[in-house]
Amino acid sequence: MTTCRRIRGLVLIAAVLGTLLMAGCATTNPDMSPQRTGSSVERVSPVRAADINTRLGVGYLEQGQLQLALEKLELAVRLDDQHVPAHLALGIVYEQIGREQRALGHLERAVRLAPEDGAAHNSLAALLCRMGRYDDAERHFGDALDDPFYRTPEVVLTNAGSCARRAGRLDDAESYLRQALEFDPVNRLALFNLANVALAQNEAFSARAFLQRLEGTGPLGPDALLLGVRIERALGNTDESERYAASLRARYPESLQVEQLEADES
Repeated sequence: MTTCRRIRGLVLIAAVLGTLLMAGCATTNPDMSPQRTGSSVERVSPVRAADINTRLGVGYLEQGQLQLALEKLELAVRLDDQHVPAHLALGIVYEQIGREQRALGHLERAVRLAPEDGAAHNSLAALLCRMGRYDDAERHFGDALDDPFYRTPEVVLTNAGSCARRAGRLDDAESYLRQALEFDPVNRLALFNLANVALAQNEAFSARAFLQRLEGTGPLGPDALLLGVRIERALGNTDESERYAASLRARYPESLQVEQLEADES
């Protein structure tokens, strides 16, 4: 689901920004380096310089300027190799440019440096899931949920549910996703995944209910429209399935989902 990937990326960036708020408490090197400000010379520690470069890198990441983000974030870890937010952000950048092993290395480093940090475990778990390492991912999702100070457990629960669904563990997926909705009843990714899980469990009426709840929160993307077609066909509702199909073709004519729709119909 393209929209969901974009949302997930923004969530990870937000997690990095949240971690940055705490970064000023950590120091790893007391050496100071000079920085000229006007006519005076201030001394900036490598830790502070790493923090500044990480903030710049995350800013470039939010703007989609991945090369500049990578340069700033790599500089940050050269200045302070124990700067957790920089490693988290580098994990995001390296995955986005297709360097999964580099991403994995930085996220594992973040977890080793901050073993109690839920955001670090959640970021690592999400990547492990996308790499097909489902058991390892579930363990780190559990570690993220064990962090009593993690402010958005619904994000972890949604990610864990999405991962369980991907692994074919439908009962676990349903459990995680329903818990996510208890925290956030309009969680679009949780609703989308629950609709998919229900359809896979041959519960088409439940799938329709979840999709209708999703549609009530805003326009449906191409994956959700294709899912709508499949749900209504399972229910034998030709008019509604055609409505979803027509919307998919009109709004996303060049999409992979339209190709999948044509394949379903052939």
